[in-house]
Amino acid sequence: MPSKIQGEGDYESARHYNDETRKFVKDAQAAGKELKGSAKDATKELSPAEREALKHAKHGEQDRRDAEILRRDEAKRQT
Repeated sequence: MPSKIQGEGDYESARHYNDETRKFVKDAQAAGKELKGSAKDATKELSPAEREALKHAKHGEQDRRDAEILRRDEAKRQT
């Protein structure tokens, strides 16, 4: 069995996603559903849901703090 490339080079997952997306669009069009949205309609403005999600996202300082805690805990565990 060939080795799977993981991370950003996970070709199998990308292929699966593309196939499922094409199937979804084809099924929706066959059912007569109008697919809304377009890259042309995209905006840089955040939706209310996106703004709310950003309130809960970690910021750089929190990431640095968490990384330092993990380093200290790992050092303690090894001693």
